[in-house]
Amino acid sequence: MSLCAFNSAGLTYFGPLLQALSGAGSPRLICCDRDVGQEDFPALTADYDLVIAHRLEHSPPWPDSVTVRPLVREPLDVAMSDQHRLAGEPSVSIADLTNEEWVSVQDGFPLLPALQAIAVHTGQPLKITHRINEFFIAAAVVSAGPAIALMPRHTASPPSGSGIVLKPIRDLPLARRVDVLCRPEALQRTAVQQVVGALRGMQADDAGCSGS
Repeated sequence: MSLCAFNSAGLTYFGPLLQALSGAGSPRLICCDRDVGQEDFPALTADYDLVIAHRLEHSPPWPDSVTVRPLVREPLDVAMSDQHRLAGEPSVSIADLTNEEWVSVQDGFPLLPALQAIAVHTGQPLKITHRINEFFIAAAVVSAGPAIALMPRHTASPPSGSGIVLKPIRDLPLARRVDVLCRPEALQRTAVQQVVGALRGMQADDAGCSGS
């Protein structure tokens, strides 16, 4: 059966999922990465059995034409170099972010409305220097200079020694929802049920380990 995911979700889930479903009787998985705009995820269910998608927490829900199984609510933090003037703070405020240089995603991609919300609260347009969709490329840019970026706290968390720190915005909580989408009839198949169960089981295991 086929499964697609946006890039950071693919990095998070594909390896563990293939390991979890490697035993006899498990479905054979075909994994693909698809980085699309938020409104384009539902259409991918025509080509894939399961689609791991993300949307901003307060954005419109997925259309009724697809079945949704929630995976995780993931906070969005501000990523910055560990040499940045705010790197030693436990969190940042909207006022702290005024006049900062930003790495943005391309137009139409799911984090853009969150960046626009920050701009509304600062009362001025953000100073966008770079437009990069892939979080790990954005992280390389952030670590090398003064620019900051929005990044998911877990699926794209920079590794130790990367030169990047993540800071929550204390007066504007931002988050995204990571969900599994499929055609309504797909969940009637045992293989699809197994994969959805394994994905949701990974999230339950993570929550148990973190105590949250």
